[in-house]
Amino acid sequence: MTSEPPSTQTSGTQTPISPPPSTLVQTLQGGLHREEQRTQQQRQLDLARRTEEFNQFRALYRWRLWIGSAVFLIAGTWLVADVVLTLAVGWGTLKGSPFKLESSVVIAFLTTSTATVIGLFLVFLRWLYPQGPERSTPERTDEPKGADRAG
Repeated sequence: MTSEPPSTQTSGTQTPISPPPSTLVQTLQGGLHREEQRTQQQRQLDLARRTEEFNQFRALYRWRLWIGSAVFLIAGTWLVADVVLTLAVGWGTLKGSPFKLESSVVIAFLTTSTATVIGLFLVFLRWLYPQGPERSTPERTDEPKGADRAG
């Protein structure tokens, strides 16, 4: 006789004997345990990534709040100076002493200060609310359909 592994014979074919149930259970539990560890590691990495993103967002929010307050204060001060200058020119006095400016100087000051205030706000708002990446659109031609046909 030959020494073959134990098997069962049914109608001329040999089928191997399955491993004992305890070995199969241990193998399944080991696989489940490894899968749980892998899932837990992924969760921890995801939590760490999200925490870092949140901290960056919070720091950016604080920075934007501070810069926004500074821009608002500068713009407000500038506009108050515009109003004081306009009133002083209109009344002809500033703190009790006579005050007179050429109209071209007043116009230049008010124009440049208005442009500066608007520019400050635009720069700040574009930084505060950045536009997302532009989507690429297919090139459009101004020719009507069928214009390239000879006919």
